[in-house]
Amino acid sequence: MNSIFIDIKQRNNDWLIGFDNNQFKETNQKLFDQFSNLSLCKTVPKIILAESNPWRFLAAFSAAIAADCSVFLGNPNWTQPEWQQVLALVQPDLIWGDLSRVIRQESFVQNKGQGIIKTEPTRDVTELGVCSKRLIRDGTKVPTTNPDGTKVPTTNPGIMIPTGGSSGKIRFVMHSWDTLMASVRGFHQYFDQKPVNSFCVLPVYHVSGLMQFLRSLTTGGQLVILPFKEVVAGKGREIDPRDFFISLVPTQLQRLLRANAANWLSQFHTVLLGGAPAWESLLTEARQQGIRLAPTYGMTETASQVVTLKPDAFLAGNNSCGQVLPHAHVTIRSTTGEFFGTHQIGIVTIAAESLALGYYSSGDKEDKEGVELTQNHVLERSERGIRASFEETTGANQTSSLQTNNGTSLHFPNHQSPISNSHATPDKIPMLQSDDLGFFDEQGYLTIVGRHSHKIISGGENVFPAEVEAAILATQLVRDVCVIGIPHNYWGQAVTAVYVPCASDVSVDILKAALVNQLSSFKQPKYWFPVEQLPRNEQGKVNYESVKTTALEFLPRAEPDSKP
Repeated sequence: MNSIFIDIKQRNNDWLIGFDNNQFKETNQKLFDQFSNLSLCKTVPKIILAESNPWRFLAAFSAAIAADCSVFLGNPNWTQPEWQQVLALVQPDLIWGDLSRVIRQESFVQNKGQGIIKTEPTRDVTELGVCSKRLIRDGTKVPTTNPDGTKVPTTNPGIMIPTGGSSGKIRFVMHSWDTLMASVRGFHQYFDQKPVNSFCVLPVYHVSGLMQFLRSLTTGGQLVILPFKEVVAGKGREIDPRDFFISLVPTQLQRLLRANAANWLSQFHTVLLGGAPAWESLLTEARQQGIRLAPTYGMTETASQVVTLKPDAFLAGNNSCGQVLPHAHVTIRSTTGEFFGTHQIGIVTIAAESLALGYYSSGDKEDKEGVELTQNHVLERSERGIRASFEETTGANQTSSLQTNNGTSLHFPNHQSPISNSHATPDKIPMLQSDDLGFFDEQGYLTIVGRHSHKIISGGENVFPAEVEAAILATQLVRDVCVIGIPHNYWGQAVTAVYVPCASDVSVDILKAALVNQLSSFKQPKYWFPVEQLPRNEQGKVNYESVKTTALEFLPRAEPDSKP
């Protein structure tokens, strides 16, 4: 039994603010008993959580982990095609939650006829939701052979967290209890804060919300969960925020500032900011309001942040992502793996105890896209349908992570990190080569300049969209903007801005004039396409494929600035 169940049973009744603590424990115990019956099988059951209530979601999550089940976090806002994609990938044994029947009606029955509603208790298992025929054919016993007589390999329990990335395609990042706990340890060590009290306004089925729950649970802290819309409307202001961490994405911070919540935000112990790049004018406004902001860098694959700026440094004028947390080790490298020195822009490469095991794959031959964590090496694990890929340093003669080149430090590990101080051989340390470009300064502060895959090469010049977006937002003429490159016969790629204007009278000529002295000419957009809103997910990340589609639809009617 996982320690999470013990942690919940030992918590006081003031742990959850705004929800009945006893009810949470009772729900958790009931589900633990039910899920435990499922996990008596010789293969680990796969459970998709499809529950819109965050408290019930977390009770089910905790019960499934404690019962040694593999749990897939479902987004209640997924559409029918997205659920069909997820169900075809996961092929779950159980869909649990208030959306299970809806999913069955719309999607699951179309998935090779495997889904049925379980209407009567089987053995000691009460109504659970949607079960596969594999789980109910012989009570809760799962067969150890496939229909063709081949043996079903045993799997280890995993925690599968969804990520859509910037492409919009849903994938599940595979974590374990150990990787998530490594992230929790690194967090409270870095901030020297225990217990960690969390004021959560982010979805608990995303890594950003889930980790807030785990930090408060395992460090003895308190937890508040409120829908962000209610917070904007003023709910929750009666709670003293001085000892709480709150996590926001940049668009949420912007909305709260516009809702006159700056004074309330300034009272928090720390306002973590991540999920998407923040623009300079937003950071400046937060600093002027005295908000103890902590910009972060991390991703689902690293179980949230591995780099964070402490609030005092932010208030002193630092706009970087901060320094490396104790459980991680970050380097800047070239595309061929050479280490870069200070102020050299390269690919952000991460080693961390919290690094994911890989991306979940169904094992089908057709399911080849996106199974790798990095581009260089695929490590196939023995478990069915699970492939993990890490870039691993190769050979004892490779440059050590602590060596220097001509007296310049190649990168800046946190010296508390067990990775940098361990005696493990280099080929045992898993590495993730991200798609992010950045650099360290002399004090070990990391600055992210953009995505490698989003970099635009226009007329032979490198253009980083984040810089252009920040300049456009600083004009205060647009509410939102996404800069991309689209094919162009002369420029190779044309810098293109898809934007949401602040007012109907904001013309392209006005925008161009505002940028004349702010950006070099080759960085200024050649195309400008206004839209009502950008396709952002709940984490504030833009769906770039959708933006490109929109831009290409506008393109035949556009008149670009095509002067050399």
